Amino acid sequence: MSPRADRPITVTRTVYRRRRRVKAVAAITVVAAAVGATGYGAWQFIEENEYLLDERCSVTVGEVEHRLTPGQTYSAAHLAAAAAERELPVQAATDAIAISLQETDLENRAGPTAQPAEEDAEAEEGDSEQSSPAPVLFADGGPQWDAVSATSSTPRTAEDFYSRLVESRDGEGEGELAWSPELGMEESAEALGRPQNPTFYPQHEELARAFARPLTGVQPMVMTCQLSQIDVPGPDAEGLRGELEGALSGMLGAEAVAVEGSGESAIVRVSVSDVEDDAGATEASSEEDSEDAATERSEPEWLLAQWAVAAAETYGVQSVHAGAYQWHRDSGRWERVESVSEDAVVIGFSRR
Repeated sequence: MSPRADRPITVTRTVYRRRRRVKAVAAITVVAAAVGATGYGAWQFIEENEYLLDERCSVTVGEVEHRLTPGQTYSAAHLAAAAAERELPVQAATDAIAISLQETDLENRAGPTAQPAEEDAEAEEGDSEQSSPAPVLFADGGPQWDAVSATSSTPRTAEDFYSRLVESRDGEGEGELAWSPELGMEESAEALGRPQNPTFYPQHEELARAFARPLTGVQPMVMTCQLSQIDVPGPDAEGLRGELEGALSGMLGAEAVAVEGSGESAIVRVSVSDVEDDAGATEASSEEDSEDAATERSEPEWLLAQWAVAAAETYGVQSVHAGAYQWHRDSGRWERVESVSEDAVVIGFSRR
């Protein structure tokens, strides 16, 4: 054996550092690849399943974001449209939304309606013409908070609620107070004979006002909804048209709402060109004591546009185009677009 073969192999400090660096780089590359693949897979899963999406509708006032669920917002839109249809002050819609929040959490409590046996055959033949029961958005019962002057049951639907509000405003109500926009929330609840202690209602007024102003069309583009694309209900252009024609028949013209196309290709076009200038909800300016005090009034296109966004979860709406702005279900916000929709609100059901 030669002396050379017996000589031990030595590794210099430079070689050792080089080998360690190569191993470290390889390890980092493997880890980075694994993390990247895992992260990509996770975000793909989240994107496909919208795992982190918090469905909500929101209105920001100053630095405060006010939120309702899509279902609550749809109920609030129903109440706001009913106030605008009757040309009531925005405060009437605010009171209705706040009272409903306290009594039913803005949830429709209407149960299934039973039909007499002899009407079953007719119902089966004309299901498409059967109207849904009016949403029950208020609690029943008299003002049990005041056992001495408990009265008959209170209105439960928007129609009955506003009828009692108008009666109270005109001095024909049962209570000692007459309703007016200047009343505080506690006084309004008392004037309208609500079934719970009046002190419970003011806690909801700020949230109610935040949604009442855009949903009556007084404040444009401030309300939007973040909605899931999973389990979106099938496009129901005819159902949406039917509800609009029923809810705003006094404001819109007879031929104002038209459906074009069908299925996902359908659009609902709502003309606002024939809406009277004095139609809709009103709100006095802060200078209400001045002779020149101005009155803000609903903008019909924005009442309809924000109503359509609120109804998107129910009717499968994917887009709403009003003026130079469009709301997309995918983005969940209003964005300026090049095309301008003049004198009409266009509601679409296609994701493309």
